[in-house]
Amino acid sequence: MTPLQSPNPPAHETVSDGSPEDAHPLSGFGLVFQLSQRSGQLQFTQASESAQMVCGLSAQALLRSSSAFVGRLHAADQADFQASLQASALHGEPWNWEGRILTEGEIKWINIRAAVKRLDAAQVQWNGIMINISHARRRESDLRDMAAHMERAREQERARLARDMHDELGQLLTALKMDISLLRRRLGPDDAQLNSMTSLVDAATAAGRRVAAQLRPAVLDLGLTEGLLWLAEQFTHRYDIPVAHQLDDAGELDDLTAIQIFRIAQEAFTNIARHAQAKSVQLALRRTPGLIALDIVDDGLGFTPETQSSAPSFGLRGMRERAHLLGGTLDCASLPNHGTTIRLRVPCAERHGDDAPDASGKRAAH
Repeated sequence: MTPLQSPNPPAHETVSDGSPEDAHPLSGFGLVFQLSQRSGQLQFTQASESAQMVCGLSAQALLRSSSAFVGRLHAADQADFQASLQASALHGEPWNWEGRILTEGEIKWINIRAAVKRLDAAQVQWNGIMINISHARRRESDLRDMAAHMERAREQERARLARDMHDELGQLLTALKMDISLLRRRLGPDDAQLNSMTSLVDAATAAGRRVAAQLRPAVLDLGLTEGLLWLAEQFTHRYDIPVAHQLDDAGELDDLTAIQIFRIAQEAFTNIARHAQAKSVQLALRRTPGLIALDIVDDGLGFTPETQSSAPSFGLRGMRERAHLLGGTLDCASLPNHGTTIRLRVPCAERHGDDAPDASGKRAAH
């Protein structure tokens, strides 16, 4: 990619010095700018006086050198900034970019929206506005932290209920079965009512174990991979639908990430059982540096986007919310009679602890 440089503007371009008569009506709400690129070299040709408030540089500093602005962009966002800018220039599409910029020791989030116009074969021009969206990003981060806290509390409550059901209800049913055995000694081994009571106690015990496993599968303590394998086996056992699986070792994950990915897979299998009428399912988990990829594919009825949007889809919405909580993405692709594919992508790093994602939606490694 052509590096960004800052030559002197060509003589035919009008350069704003930030004076009041050059100010744009929207300049009070953000930095209104005009940016030109000639032969891969960038130059701000207009900038409103609100530049200082938005990006920490005066309008004059921006006009003198675009490198002053580019150099302040967060190192992790510079490649994305350049890629989005060049894509806009190449395809003639509006430029829309969000990223971080360092201003006087403070990291701000900015959003850039600009219309693009090609002036000639060598020159492209953007007219747009740059807005400080740090407050919105902080609110989003706070809401995500609160959602993560509530999700942890919910999972802890599920784990407590699973333990109580396994221990207390299990003990009561075991005691009841022992009492039935004592009665059988008095009434005889062929008493029909006692046999019926025994069958009911066995069914209640199995139901309790099944519900406890749904609340918090003990196999998750062995890791996400083992949990997904257990989920696939239970699905096949209950619905007689084979699941072909290819599961990498998920590695060391924090508890929140492992549980949320498992819950997403659990909801996907529930949807398949209720709606898909599938004959087979494919489950794949891949772990690459910094990313976990989960794919669930069925060969069922599928649906159209219109069908999906015409009725509430709380299951799919909940799956997307869980993915968003982890800073990841969840895509659903489907066509009538061609099945459905769920693709989950979650950024992660091997670490201990249960920190929530930061404002960028990514998890910081310790």
